[in-house]
Amino acid sequence: MTKHEALPLRFVLVTLGLLALLSQTVLLPRLAGEYAAAYPQAAHLAVPYAIAAIVAVACLEAALLAAWRILSIVVAEGGLTLGAAEPANVIAASLGLSGITVAGICAHAGSVASVGGPLMLMGLLAGLALVPAAVALRNRVLRGSSGTAEIPGPAHWT
Repeated sequence: MTKHEALPLRFVLVTLGLLALLSQTVLLPRLAGEYAAAYPQAAHLAVPYAIAAIVAVACLEAALLAAWRILSIVVAEGGLTLGAAEPANVIAASLGLSGITVAGICAHAGSVASVGGPLMLMGLLAGLALVPAAVALRNRVLRGSSGTAEIPGPAHWT
């Protein structure tokens, strides 16, 4: 992969990072206040939920930085190498922690605080699904770094 080919991917990573930063600083605190007003019985949970959500987004930002590092390795070395193992581990850990955090928020809001309805179940399932997906992504990157110059295509994904 050349620097020119990596440019759109870098643009996507920067855009996602900026959106995550915007959500941490503006969107999540504002939503916490709105939900505290909508659910007065759970208003005392607005700050802890907002902090947990901000931590989950911070984990996603760490994964984006690690993805940038993997992209840099691919550009510099012409493909995935064993140097991609550490950033792949960071991505898996970050996404896993983010998923567990979201699942924890949804489980608590849906069962203990009794707010949010069926969406809390969906959030719980989505958060939990992110954990094995992150591990599978990590394994895929590590398999791709077995010394080949190119990332194998879908026919080699077994």
